Amino acid sequence: MAPSQKHIDHDRLYTDVQYRHDYVSDFIEFSKKDQDLIHQSATVVAELVPTIVDAVYDKLFNYDITWGHFAQDQDGLKISDEKSKNVSNVTMGSEVITFRKTMLTKYLKKLVTSDWNLSYLKYLDWVGHIHTTTPMKKSSINVEYIHCNALFGFLSGMIVDALQKCTEWDDATRDSIIQAYVKFFWMQNDLFSKYYVKERVLTDKEKAAVGASEEAAENKIRRQLRNESLLNAAVGTAAGIVIGAIFYKNFGF
Repeated sequence: MAPSQKHIDHDRLYTDVQYRHDYVSDFIEFSKKDQDLIHQSATVVAELVPTIVDAVYDKLFNYDITWGHFAQDQDGLKISDEKSKNVSNVTMGSEVITFRKTMLTKYLKKLVTSDWNLSYLKYLDWVGHIHTTTPMKKSSINVEYIHCNALFGFLSGMIVDALQKCTEWDDATRDSIIQAYVKFFWMQNDLFSKYYVKERVLTDKEKAAVGASEEAAENKIRRQLRNESLLNAAVGTAAGIVIGAIFYKNFGF
């Protein structure tokens, strides 16, 4: 007898973070055992956090397209210094980079210490949300998915490489811990991608926000068209007056 299929509610995947997590974790077989293994690695990973954080921002500095995002207001930090809004003035010692490094440090520490509950899942979802210009978001920063995906590849590669060199565990335990981290980063990447993919279902609040923004955009277009019409009319009138004056001067009519 063929095994029975599990029913998955399509819309809930995009509106219920716990439901989405349960589906993805079941699909990739990320279990309570994997969560415990990540916690088990805390002492090793915690010591690596400063090195990992510095390496991440060294990597981001290598490309103007990634570094340019740090000349904008961040979620939780408004850039008040006008000089810092010029990317050429953003350095490793800038306030915004210190702020972002602190946030990444907290993220990595939460990864190895937090209980795997709804509160933590909402935090992981928030991490994905703040990088996009989706509705209900305060800051205007928008990091394109290609850069987020590349960073996850780099970050997970660093951690896996460090764990592979660890001699604290036997081979089987080390391999299991590495697999747990790989699964985790797939899950976190999913909570980023859901804010970029087109099939995402908006919540009622987001629909209202989108509707308001679309109405504002339409009103802006109407104003622009009205202003352009007035400008064209004024230009046409002025041109008519000038041409009339020329004809009158040269031909008497």
